Amino acid sequence: MDLKQLRYFTAIIDQAGMRRAADILHVSQPALTVAVKQLEQSLGLKLFSRSGRMLEPSREGYRFYQHARSLLAQAEKAKSEMRALSGLEIADLPLAATGMIANHMLPGPLGRFLTLRPGVKLSLRQLGGPAVESALKLGEVEIGFVMHRLDESFEQVPVFRNQVAVCLRSDHPAAAHETIRWSQLLDLPIATLPRTYTLHARLLTEARRHSKNANIVLETDAMGLLAATIEAGTAVGLLMEAAKPEGTHMKALPIAENKGYQFTVNACWRRDIPLSVAGRALVDHLQMSEPQVSEHQVSGPPPSPRAPKGVS
Repeated sequence: MDLKQLRYFTAIIDQAGMRRAADILHVSQPALTVAVKQLEQSLGLKLFSRSGRMLEPSREGYRFYQHARSLLAQAEKAKSEMRALSGLEIADLPLAATGMIANHMLPGPLGRFLTLRPGVKLSLRQLGGPAVESALKLGEVEIGFVMHRLDESFEQVPVFRNQVAVCLRSDHPAAAHETIRWSQLLDLPIATLPRTYTLHARLLTEARRHSKNANIVLETDAMGLLAATIEAGTAVGLLMEAAKPEGTHMKALPIAENKGYQFTVNACWRRDIPLSVAGRALVDHLQMSEPQVSEHQVSGPPPSPRAPKGVS
């Protein structure tokens, strides 16, 4: 089993067939067929089955696909790190982040990092929180950025912090106040991130605590659509403060129960795979760019205080 066979095998699945895989790889279909047969012989199992003219991965093929993707990612990482150690200062660094982090927290710091490290090539994928974790586990990315704590198989360091805010037009009735309570927010039409995000889960938790239904009229990680909906006054946005739509007519209200509390964004990577030279340089750069985050801010949102009598 060699890396070329793994690349051919994963390409057939990624491209849903031999012909398209051959076109992408610039090889002949017979060459792919030979590589797959050799791979099957070395593993002692069938990776594909035919259904009419369709070539489908077998159950074993699907399981091996995950291992193959991880092995290829690790091989690319090793090659990149050795280039950096050899003094070439050339490295490819694959990253993944949720939409809000990718659009509103990473652009400035990543831009400055690329200026300092012109030989590094960054590749940033925008994914939901669980998908970021999956990409890390499969070895498809080296560093992922999420707002929730992952399990102990990952190294995790805080690199950003920001507070949750309700974003709305300055002429909205609620904008006359300096804060807004969860109970007040739940009475308004809300635009926020999809249910795969920590912030969405937090909203649903507060809705249950207040015995109310969250009036979510839009859930998306398309930040442009969120901003347009908030700017039109169709809904208020439950976002991180950094994601407030730009413009003098927009306002971000902290939630009264959480005022002063800041959510933490963690840079995460697999504990069993040390960071590459470029990866370590990026994490160090991000940590130097942001004040140190205390441990209680890393662990998640604080418990909601008990409301005074007469206040929901």
